[in-house]
Amino acid sequence: MQAVSTAGNAVWDPTSPSLTASSPNSSIGGDTLPPFACLTSDLEREMKAEAYSPGTYHVIVNPESFSSLPEYSDTTDNTSMSSSPGSGKDDTTNAGNRKRGRKHNRDNSSLTETGDPNVVILSKFEDSIPISSPGHWRTNMRQSPSRSSTSGSKSSAELVDEVPVQDPVESFDQSYIDTTEQYVEDTRLLLHFRRVVWSHLVQTASRCESPVYDVCNAPGSDIFEQEAATFRPLFHAMMAVSALSLSHQGKGQSIAALQHYQQTLPFLQTSMRSHQDLSSDGVFLTHFLLLIYEIAAAEPGGSNLWSHHLERLLRIILMRNEIFKTEKFPFIIWWVCSIDLYALFSGTGTGEFIATVLKNDMIPSPGYHLYPLGQDGTSVIYPEEMDILPTILQLNHDIFVLAARLGLLASEFRTQSAYANGALINNANSNGSHVFPPQILADREKRLFEIQQALRHLWETSNLAILEQQMDLLPSRSKEMLQHATTLFHASLIYSYTSMWSSQSIETGGGPALEISQRTTAILHVASSIVHAGRFDLRFIVFPLFMAGVASSSSSQKMLALDLLSGIEGNESVGRNVTTTRHVLQIVFQRQTEGYMRKGHALDVDWMEIMIEQGLQMVNFGL
Repeated sequence: MQAVSTAGNAVWDPTSPSLTASSPNSSIGGDTLPPFACLTSDLEREMKAEAYSPGTYHVIVNPESFSSLPEYSDTTDNTSMSSSPGSGKDDTTNAGNRKRGRKHNRDNSSLTETGDPNVVILSKFEDSIPISSPGHWRTNMRQSPSRSSTSGSKSSAELVDEVPVQDPVESFDQSYIDTTEQYVEDTRLLLHFRRVVWSHLVQTASRCESPVYDVCNAPGSDIFEQEAATFRPLFHAMMAVSALSLSHQGKGQSIAALQHYQQTLPFLQTSMRSHQDLSSDGVFLTHFLLLIYEIAAAEPGGSNLWSHHLERLLRIILMRNEIFKTEKFPFIIWWVCSIDLYALFSGTGTGEFIATVLKNDMIPSPGYHLYPLGQDGTSVIYPEEMDILPTILQLNHDIFVLAARLGLLASEFRTQSAYANGALINNANSNGSHVFPPQILADREKRLFEIQQALRHLWETSNLAILEQQMDLLPSRSKEMLQHATTLFHASLIYSYTSMWSSQSIETGGGPALEISQRTTAILHVASSIVHAGRFDLRFIVFPLFMAGVASSSSSQKMLALDLLSGIEGNESVGRNVTTTRHVLQIVFQRQTEGYMRKGHALDVDWMEIMIEQGLQMVNFGL
């Protein structure tokens, strides 16, 4: 056997100039973690060890470390879960209580019997799951024990109700939770995330009386929960959004949301060491929830960190597309596109995300928009929906794409208008007015007319008018998707007549009054139906409702729009965006009334200028 040289080895050569515990590896960015003996998970220990030379820290397991594993349960007392003396004296009855107690507290795996703070003896061996491992959610989804015998005969609603009630946070790494009090609070936050936050994200996921088929295997709020079980930044992002939502409802403190948010960022930074890490499911989902958090937390005159997360998401999505070719969570991309569209409509966003996605043909096709997804990755369509829902999904997709084109055109026109106003201010010889060259005005009118005509053509060729009249007869999900499609259609055309650039209404006379009146009436009818049905999770209605309130010439319709917004506002919002929307509409209504009284019209009232004047950010109208 050849001689083995240890010369220069950081571990085995005692003369090697190795790093010490007091000199962290500068390439890692320093060590900000607690002492090694205080760490409670493999992930934390690995992060700590990577900042120092090999051999600095040691983790030891012994036979007792494995005593709690199921394969040893027949030969080992199941109460031997810690290395503390006397643990085997407790009877079997107390074992269950101690097991529950351990879920609420950090285990003693970091305690050492050697006196060396750099050596720990694990009291319980935990089989770790790789972070963001492919297919992780598929293999860990909770299933009802009776699924195989009932899925063919019971409705999805009945099966959901039959899923056994279990510990909401038991699947998370228990090192996330310090105390019993935190355990109780995190359970509360998780339940709120499932019930409120998730419903606001998915919106059209109402129950459907159909056999469940693949629904139990489809990702729901579990797409976040399963990844968060081994990816701490996502866990804190979920808790932050949920805590923020509760604080806005007066049921919690905003400091709790901020604490979880602040804990997300350091762990997220240390988790991203390569392109593979940046493109992981955990990082993707975490940045999505951080985007939701920043939008929900936006304050008047505050920062626009939401745009930072939107830019990050764009880079991540492009990278995931390059690496994986297909997207595991296409509906997340669809949701982000919707967020960017409304930011574009409000003038708060630039539309970079949606423009890039359109340019690269990355907008998910209609078969991937609707939750839940089946095993093949496409939206589950129930038997009673087969005849109509695919058609409505396609219509909704086509209307959305045209609305996005309209929003991008509006952004371009507003930039032109701002440039013209700047030139007017800087021109000392100006007579107080600015006129665009005729060719620019003609081009602007032509491009806007093309999109308006494309919308009208889609409406006429798709028989949307007939579908709109039969809306209440459709299955619930088909009805909700049609409500989304038709109200976005009406709102987009109203927007095209009134809000494409500052002073548009003055220059054009406010658009065709009869058409605008018909479209505002249609929107208010759908909005009233949604509010009266108590479907306050269908927040897609807020932007159309706002546009109807702005454009309507009827005081009674404006008051109805405000009342409906107030009803939505008071029912479990994630953020303050509905409150901001209602506040802006109230100011618009007041100034329009003053305009009618003073000069007989209110064409010069610009809701975007009011937002700027008030220092308001309306990134998303309904969140």
